Amino acid sequence: MSIKIIEASINSTIQDFGRKNYAKFGIARSGAMDELSLRTANILLGNKQDEAGLELCLKGGKYEFLNESYFALSGAEFDAKLNNEKIQTCKIYKAKKGDLLELGLAKIGFRGYLCVAGGFKIKSFLNSKSSDVKMGVGIFDGRALQKDDVLELNNNFIPFNLEKRECENPIFKFDKEPIIRVILGTNDDAFTQNGLNTFLNTTYKIGLKSDRMAIYAEADTIIEHINSADIISDPAVFGSIQVPKSGLPIILMAGRQSTGGYTKIASVIENDLPLLAQAKLGTSFKFQSISMQEATKLYIQREENFKSLDKKINLDFENLF
Repeated sequence: MSIKIIEASINSTIQDFGRKNYAKFGIARSGAMDELSLRTANILLGNKQDEAGLELCLKGGKYEFLNESYFALSGAEFDAKLNNEKIQTCKIYKAKKGDLLELGLAKIGFRGYLCVAGGFKIKSFLNSKSSDVKMGVGIFDGRALQKDDVLELNNNFIPFNLEKRECENPIFKFDKEPIIRVILGTNDDAFTQNGLNTFLNTTYKIGLKSDRMAIYAEADTIIEHINSADIISDPAVFGSIQVPKSGLPIILMAGRQSTGGYTKIASVIENDLPLLAQAKLGTSFKFQSISMQEATKLYIQREENFKSLDKKINLDFENLF
C-alpha cells in the first residue's frame, strides 16, 4: 500500500500532533500547523484524531496511488482533481490503483492535509511520526518530500457509512483579515503601557520570513520595552509571542524551538492558531486580549464540536446492527 510523489508541494512534510512532553529535554515538538484541519480529516476517515497526515503548502502537488486507498483532503481549498474530475475538501474519496490526484494552488487558505484511511506507515520517534528537518527525524530523515518519493500506507480499511463522511470545511468560517485572540503575559511587565497599546491596536501583516517555525509580524510602528528585550531563556509554547529589540512581534509556531530568550508579550489562544496557519503571506491581522476564562470556554466549545462531528460520522456504527 503506497502513494508516489509525482510533484511535491512546497516544503511538504508528514505531521501529527508532534512530540509532546519532551520540551524539558530541549526537543522541539514539531507537529501540524493546523490541528483543526488534521483532526477533521482523520475523523472523516475513522482514524485516530492524532494520526499523521501529509501537510501541504500553497500548491498541493501531484500524487499517484499505487494501490486502492480511501483518502480525504482538509484545510486549504486547493484546485483538486482525481483523474481530472473535480473533488472537494472534507469528503472521503476512493482511489484505485494508478489514480492520479492533482492539487493546484490554494484558492482559500494556505496549508492543506492529505490523510489516508489507516494512516501512513512510518516509524515513530518519541511517540510521533512528525518530520523535523533540524533534528533529522521522521521519514526521509525529516526533509521535505521530493519527486519520486514513495509513502507507504498501513493496511487499508473501508470506512463504513461512506455517504455520510463529509462535512463543511472549517476554514470557510475564517476571516480574510483575522482577529487573533491572545492572553497577555508572561513578560507583559517588560513593556511600557504605550508598548502594550501598540501591540493591541496595530494592524500587522504576515512577513515573508514566516515559516513553520514562526510568523513574523510586520508593521510601521514598534512595541516599546521598558528596558531590554532580552531575558534568560525560558520555555516557549505553540503561540508564544516574542518581541525582540526590533519591536515587532514573532509568533512561535509548530516548528519552534523549545525555549526562547526574548520577552514574551502574550500567547495566542489555541483556538486561533489555525487562523495563522491558514493565512497567506501578506495577510493583515490584529491582536485582541481576552481572559483565561474566555479562552478556556472557547477551547471547551471547540472540543465539544469535535465530539459532535465524531459522533455524527463514526458512532453510527452501532446502528448498522
